[in-house]
Amino acid sequence: MQLFGTAGIRGITNRDITPELAVGVGKSYGSVFRGKLAVARDNRHGAEMISHSIISGLLSTGNEVHDLGIVPLPVFARYVADLMDGGIIVTGSHTPPDIVGIVAVDSLGRDLYWDKSKEIEDVYREKKFKVASWKEVRDSTQDDAVEHYVKFLEKRVKNVEGFSIVLDLANGSACGIWESILEKFGVKVHCINCERKHVPNRPSEPRRTTVGEMIKLSNNYDLGAGVDVDADRVVFAKGEFVSEDVTGAIFAKRFAKRMVTPINSSSLVNYISKEYGIEVIHCPIGPPEIAEAILRHHADFGYEETGKYVFPPNLWGDSLLSILTMLGIMDREGKSILELASEFPKFYQVKEKVGVPREKKRKIVELIGNYFEKNMPEGVEEIVRIDGIKLIYEDSWLLIRASGTEDVIRVFSDSRSEEKAHELVNYGKKMVMKFL
Repeated sequence: MQLFGTAGIRGITNRDITPELAVGVGKSYGSVFRGKLAVARDNRHGAEMISHSIISGLLSTGNEVHDLGIVPLPVFARYVADLMDGGIIVTGSHTPPDIVGIVAVDSLGRDLYWDKSKEIEDVYREKKFKVASWKEVRDSTQDDAVEHYVKFLEKRVKNVEGFSIVLDLANGSACGIWESILEKFGVKVHCINCERKHVPNRPSEPRRTTVGEMIKLSNNYDLGAGVDVDADRVVFAKGEFVSEDVTGAIFAKRFAKRMVTPINSSSLVNYISKEYGIEVIHCPIGPPEIAEAILRHHADFGYEETGKYVFPPNLWGDSLLSILTMLGIMDREGKSILELASEFPKFYQVKEKVGVPREKKRKIVELIGNYFEKNMPEGVEEIVRIDGIKLIYEDSWLLIRASGTEDVIRVFSDSRSEEKAHELVNYGKKMVMKFL
């Protein structure tokens, strides 16, 4: 029985992710991870219900549970990495509001790698829970993790005072926290979507198509930034949108000697590798794979095209650290983000998805891959079957993969030609529909 996907356990609130499931996951996790365990959540419908159930499961195994309440994922992960033996955050992150997730991390604060998630699944399936005696069951405590996070930032952030920013927080867990911290560092903040709501005013996932108000307003500020509900992702703008891959290139040029990125990153990665002598390590898609590759290869930077930028010792995306880091670069070099972006050639990415039943999506991707290997499309130089099917052309690529977080097949393309990028995605979608 597989519970964990590329980003925890996700499903429809109170249908797939129920209190009964959450208690069992808490008991299973608490049977594998022992000691001080943190629990946090976002503010969508059902997150409180699921977090209470997880806390009950963890307490039943005799662990010491620290309830952090509603906090962004970076705050939770940093607290776990520095002070805890593990933890679980209940969040749907970038997904639609009817979906909630149970994201378990290890003592490093990173999403569980597959060996540990399988161990927890085995305990869950076999119901081999550790059961504490009545006198070993403790009460949970409530901790303030934000103050600890601010101290972490104070050691890394310099010279950002005086900048102005428009900030779109997607009515999520960062509301009231991110703008307060930015102001503490001397940044003037104009905040939109800054009241916590069960259902955000815009789709949670920050993309060019979902943060239009922020993009428009950003022309009046030094920088615009939009995050998702749990605030590990961020996208930037200054009158116009700066692509996630270009943002990754801006950071990599200045901080990376060896970097990790998944296979769906832009061909821009190949450019910066050659131009700046950066060693690029490609990995499968998903937070567990990125964190594991950073550790395994001793990389000093990682990024995912979703807007996650990973600065070790962090092993997770952190939107606020990314914002403050970008402002620091702008201060040191006296350039706007558009001037920083202009240093790189233009690549076009098109990112779409096709709804597919959960039980069919991986099989369909496998069938498409088998078809391509027997019927090589014209112009394809290589077919890569790592976490999906990637068709590599001379100056473009097409990726078809089953999502690990939603019931969709993702179809991505990348090209120096915008027209070619759209043609490839349309071709990929046709193939999905053919086999569906």
